[in-house]
Amino acid sequence: MKVPLLDLHAQLEYLEDDLIEAVTRVVRSTRYIQGPEVTGLEEEIARYCGTEFGVAVSSGTDALLISLMSIGIGQGDLVLTTPYSFFATMGVILRVGAVPVFADIDPVSYNIDPENVAEILEKDKGQQIKAIIPVHLYGQCADMDSLMEIAGQYNIPVIEDAAQAIGAEYPSGKGDSIQYGRAGSFGLCGCFSFFPSKNLGGIGDGEWSLPMTENLRKNWSSCETMEHGQNTITVWSAEISEWTPYNLLPYG
Repeated sequence: MKVPLLDLHAQLEYLEDDLIEAVTRVVRSTRYIQGPEVTGLEEEIARYCGTEFGVAVSSGTDALLISLMSIGIGQGDLVLTTPYSFFATMGVILRVGAVPVFADIDPVSYNIDPENVAEILEKDKGQQIKAIIPVHLYGQCADMDSLMEIAGQYNIPVIEDAAQAIGAEYPSGKGDSIQYGRAGSFGLCGCFSFFPSKNLGGIGDGEWSLPMTENLRKNWSSCETMEHGQNTITVWSAEISEWTPYNLLPYG
């Protein structure tokens, strides 16, 4: 008997009616770009992961790429990450002109090793390494307490690649003060994937980021990303006799 590694037919049989209803709802709304269904899902995923904001994008690669762009990572900067990941984790670093620096992995969890991260940052003295991208693999979070403590010593932002770990929980704290947080909620932002083969797969390729601050959310949703460089200004509308927002492209 042949048993497929990923049986999408079995999943479809269980969810088919709900999926068709959801797709039909979007089609009938005629809101095909950034409509209420997208906004609702952004809010729902943010609540589920324990963050204030959520932003939908086209791919997990874009989620990582925009995260780096939104904090100004660029030519010649170094970004510390793990070699044990899908190519996109390293690819986005190269895409912005930065250089990947690899830390070793823990032999038990296969996630990035905080001790090796600390050794690399000690040698760098916080001069050239501008960001850290830990990857949560196989539904298991990296050691975020240790990583966040180390990153904090050098004031380096942490971007979580949680493409394979949505919903994974990590016990943060010690003793009676332990609290469980979900993947993507510890660093400056967390990036997810809804590719069909991921932990929470979708029909197609839709992805997610959870920016942790209002300013970062604005960077995500405006100039560099979804609105093609547009800035919002306020202009007077003679038609409705009031001030109204207007999206302005910097190149005219």
